[in-house]
Amino acid sequence: MGAEVPKIDFTKIEGKSYGYYAICAIWLSICIIGAYAYYLQWIHGHQVTGLNNQVPWGFGIAAVCYFIGASAGSLIVSALSGVFEKEEFKIFSRSAAFFAAAMIVAAMGAIFTDVGNPSNSINFLMYFNPTSIFSWNAFLYSSYFVVCVIYLIAQFEEKKFLTRCIAVFAVGWAVLVHSGTGAILGFIYSNDFYHSALTPPMFIISAIASGLGLLIPTYILTFKWTKREYDPSLFWTLTKIMGAMVIVLLYFFIVEGFEKGYMPASHEAFLRMITSPETPAVWVYWFGQIGLMLLALAIMLSPYRKTEKAMFVAGLLVAVAVFCERYILVVPGLSYPYEIFAGYEAVKPFQIVPYYPTWAEWAIELALLAGVYLAYCIGIKIFALLPEKAVKVEEVNKNE
Repeated sequence: MGAEVPKIDFTKIEGKSYGYYAICAIWLSICIIGAYAYYLQWIHGHQVTGLNNQVPWGFGIAAVCYFIGASAGSLIVSALSGVFEKEEFKIFSRSAAFFAAAMIVAAMGAIFTDVGNPSNSINFLMYFNPTSIFSWNAFLYSSYFVVCVIYLIAQFEEKKFLTRCIAVFAVGWAVLVHSGTGAILGFIYSNDFYHSALTPPMFIISAIASGLGLLIPTYILTFKWTKREYDPSLFWTLTKIMGAMVIVLLYFFIVEGFEKGYMPASHEAFLRMITSPETPAVWVYWFGQIGLMLLALAIMLSPYRKTEKAMFVAGLLVAVAVFCERYILVVPGLSYPYEIFAGYEAVKPFQIVPYYPTWAEWAIELALLAGVYLAYCIGIKIFALLPEKAVKVEEVNKNE
């Protein structure tokens, strides 16, 4: 028989140091700047943004997709111990579930700030359309937050069987949530730049990558600053999973690139996107999406891959690269004209409508991300989310 898995002691942090209050003040300051930017958008409308009639989806919608993905990826990390019986990851289960709940709130915040009047967001309840993927996703997002909270409560109550059952359900719900988000774009048949059967599964893979990309640096800093004992090899295991997701994503990018480059309706637009500097898309695609992922992969394959600095930097690079991927997924499909009437020649020549996000858009989305980390800092002080020490089960048994 195997050794009995020892009980993990989850505790709160004291949070009384000047450093702790300084970090919270930084996140709060970013939130205040974002709130001011949203106030200007509320007063003056979307003219303070870079959006226009042809490009109504921009930085905000890219952030929605990103936050939802990071939330789903975080919840999957949280459920690793419950679903796959990887007890060494149980130390991350509570904090990752809390992080997932905070991220889905940020995603809904990005939706509210993008629609103009937040009161319009209640329409999905008043006029639910079962044939609309938007209506279904509104239900999935709100219920997903409830699932995260219930899963977290089950962990606090230490109901092992119940926690495992909810973990299995939560992972399935996370996959469903992000598949639904990918379907919003992938199922738009009239826009060949969007339409792709790869979009839903690619959303899931990038969700895991972005979730790990944010969690790995967060955990390294958290355990180091709170002076809790931890085993860096646990972070290396998470980094390897992230590296595998990056390789799969790069393969997906190649396949989708050939698909869009081959199709007559999207051929010219795709070539313009990857070769022409008329819009920021070409730089975001090559240097942000592809370049950062290749650089992160090189770090994860280098001789220094198991060092904390390497894992920290690789995680940040992947987190930024996935946001660039979201941007490329959303914006070029609108900036570049698409074929509305198949088989007919367009009288109007091919014309690109550029989109440049303004400081207000940057401020709003960064404020939402800062809100997640502010909630995380407050959460680890109020709730017992972190273990006293993060070491592998084998080491604990050996010491005992």
